Amino acid sequence: MIILKILNNNLVLSKDKDGREIIVKGCGIAFQKKRGESIDESIIEKVFVPENKQNSEQMQKFLASISEEYFDFVQKYVDKVKKEINIKLSDSIYLSLSDHLSGAIERFKKGIVLHNFLLLDIKQLYKTEYDIGLNMVEELNKKFDTKLLTDEAGFIALHFVNAQDQNVSADSYQMTVLINEIINIIKQYYGDIKFEEDNIYYQRFLTHLKYFAKRFLNKEQNYDQNMELFNIVKEQYANAYGCVKLIYLMMQEKYQYELTVEEMLYLIIHIQKITENK
Repeated sequence: MIILKILNNNLVLSKDKDGREIIVKGCGIAFQKKRGESIDESIIEKVFVPENKQNSEQMQKFLASISEEYFDFVQKYVDKVKKEINIKLSDSIYLSLSDHLSGAIERFKKGIVLHNFLLLDIKQLYKTEYDIGLNMVEELNKKFDTKLLTDEAGFIALHFVNAQDQNVSADSYQMTVLINEIINIIKQYYGDIKFEEDNIYYQRFLTHLKYFAKRFLNKEQNYDQNMELFNIVKEQYANAYGCVKLIYLMMQEKYQYELTVEEMLYLIIHIQKITENK
C-alpha cells in the first residue's frame, strides 16, 4: 500500500487492492514518511473503508480532528468487546463513540450534566449493551480522571445497538422513545402496573416491541388482515383490546400511523400474557 495523504502521525489515506480509498491507522505509521512512499503493513492497527468519496472526506476530517487519546481508548475498548462477547459491530462505532466520548468529557470539564431520561428503558431493552456501557464508564473515569454518571452508560449502549444492525435505518433512540410511550400507556391503563424485568413473557413482549418500532420507523407495515382471528381474540381478551385501542389512538394522533389488524392482534396477545396474573 502507498501513502496518498498523511492525516497525522498515526493516520494515512491509501487505496486497497481493489482501488478503493481506505484510511489506515497505526502507531507512527506516517512518521518520517512522505506521500508516495510504502506503508509498513506490520504496524497497521485498523483499516477504515469509506462508502464513497464524500464519506471518505468526512472521515478524514473527523479522524484528523478527534483527540488521539480518545480514539485509541475507544478502539481498544470496542475491539475488546468484540472479542469477549463475539458480536459484529460496524466500523462506524469507532467514529461515533469517539465523538460522543469527546463531547461527554468536555461537558464534564465545564460542569454540564446531561441526564438520560430513557435510562431505565435502555437498561430493560438493551441489557447487554447497557452492561457494556456501565463498564466503559467505569474505565473512562479511571483513565481520564472523570466522574461521569451512569446516564452516560445509556448513551453509550445506544451506540453499540446502532452499530450491530446496519441494515436497519431506525435510530435506537427513536425506537426507545416509542417503546417507552407504549409501555407507559399499558402501565397507566392497568393502574400503574409494575412488570418483572426477568419475566419471560415480558422479555418476549419487549422483543416484539423492538421489531414493531423498527418496522414503523423504517415504514414497513404488516398487511396480513386476519379479521376472523382478530375478532375472536379481541372478544376473548376485551381488557387487553381496550388497552390496544389507546395505543392505536396514540400512534394515530402523534405519528399519523394506523396500526394494522395483525399489529393489534399481536399486541393484544402479548399484553394479555404480561397482565393476566397482575
